[in-house]
Order: sequence, then structure tokens, then C-alpha cells
Amino acid sequence: MNIKFTLLFATLLLSGCTTQWVKSSVKAEDFTISKGACETLSKEKFPVKNEVAQQTQYTSYYLPCWKNGNCQNEEYIIGKRPETQSYVVDVNSGSSQALFNQCMKLRGWTSETKWFQ
Repeated sequence: MNIKFTLLFATLLLSGCTTQWVKSSVKAEDFTISKGACETLSKEKFPVKNEVAQQTQYTSYYLPCWKNGNCQNEEYIIGKRPETQSYVVDVNSGSSQALFNQCMKLRGWTSETKWFQ
């Protein structure tokens, strides 16, 4: 059973995927023109709007126990300390991408995921 799981896991690691635009209509407009127009529309309607977001994670650290401490016969006690991380995120990214996809669909194109094995 372990060999089957290992082979399945290795296959998933080695496989990949990509997305590509394919015509969904016989009357689809030229891809390059459609893509350019949809990119312009989505960026005008939802321009990049970067904001700073923060996330707090707790990391563990070890403290040695002293003979008169309350350690319940353990050599160390585990403490946790907060670490705050800041990062920049484009809050309009999802809306911009959704408008782009809708625009491309209206112009006769659809995004498909292709899996490699």
C-alpha cells in the first residue's frame, strides 16, 4: 500500500497544469485584440490599489526549567511569542481578473486548464 501511495504522490508532484484561452464561439474576435481591449478595460475599471496587510503568527520557544519552578518534572517549558508580518496586497486584483474573464467570454474566448502527466 505504501508503494502505491508513493507512486501516486510522485505522479502528482511531477504533473503540472497550465491555462490557455480557446475559442468558445465561431464568431470569436481576434485573440490579441480581445486580450488587449479586456486588459485595458479591467485596469481602467479596477486599477492597482495596493494596501498593507498584516498577519500575526505565533512561534514557539523553549525556556529551561529551574528546580523551584512549576515545570511538572520537565526540563523545558514551551512559550509562544507573536510575530507580526506585513505585506502588500492589491485589493482590486480579484475584481480586475473577474472583469477581464467576463470581457474575454463576451468576445468569444474561454479559459481552460490543461493538465500534464
